[in-house]
Amino acid sequence: MNITEEQLSRWAKAPSETEEGKCQNAISQITDAIRAKFGNSVSIILQGSYKNRTNVRLDSDVDIVVRHNDYYFSDVSGMLEADKQKFWADFSSASYTFSQFKNDVQTVLVNKFGYTAVERKNKCIRVKGGSQRVNADVVPCYVHKRFRTPTVAEVEGVELVTDAGIHVHSFPEQHYDSGVSKNDNTSRMYKPVVRILKNVRNELADQNTIAIETMPSFFLECLTWNVLPHAHFQKNTYAEATRAIIATVWNEMGELEKANNYAEVSDLKWLFRGNQNRTHQQARAFMQHAWNYIGYEN
Repeated sequence: MNITEEQLSRWAKAPSETEEGKCQNAISQITDAIRAKFGNSVSIILQGSYKNRTNVRLDSDVDIVVRHNDYYFSDVSGMLEADKQKFWADFSSASYTFSQFKNDVQTVLVNKFGYTAVERKNKCIRVKGGSQRVNADVVPCYVHKRFRTPTVAEVEGVELVTDAGIHVHSFPEQHYDSGVSKNDNTSRMYKPVVRILKNVRNELADQNTIAIETMPSFFLECLTWNVLPHAHFQKNTYAEATRAIIATVWNEMGELEKANNYAEVSDLKWLFRGNQNRTHQQARAFMQHAWNYIGYEN
């Protein structure tokens, strides 16, 4: 092996307490500013690598969802056609548009941190870090409701509209709970293996072997989460566990039926079906690079 067990063990660990403190500073400062404007009409939801405890040293930004609970977007794709017609006949649009909400959140952040520290992006508003806080992506959202009947929402998540006009929904709270469950069921090895693979990804990107955007943290978490049985994680060393996960994902990405049954960690959306930004080939290529970089023998 090119990478020692000692190195894998370091990579498996969460970031230091110093970085943890800088993350908490960003969260508290942003939360205080948002609450001063919107009060309890919004929920502050952490998502991403920091919340899910899969962050690594160079991956310690925080993602903060600001969900306005008074407004929602509807998913009625699972309804019968007659029910859809009834639902939309009774539906009334909100007077407070999503773009207005995002603008208001941006104004709050500019007033708090200054114009030069705030950058509007397609999906979020970036608050730049400093010596005492990390970068933070603030994500304004409305509630996402998935309906199966005209009156009852089966599940709720968050939904935003990008500045380009594209609707994007996700389930960060369910993602977190499902990740905790996976970690418990794998003798607390799921999250350390994810951190190892993220560090490998960063090393590969530094060597220009891969483009880092081809393997986002979310994608890597989901690929690892889908690995079964849990015995693949429950090995004596990090090297053995990581080898088993890489091999399993690589093999299953070559089998169309298995690959298409991979889900996001929330277990509420498919990982590949209907998503053109992720491919089986992309996942398989990364796992091959990771295998070679660590130095496993065939």
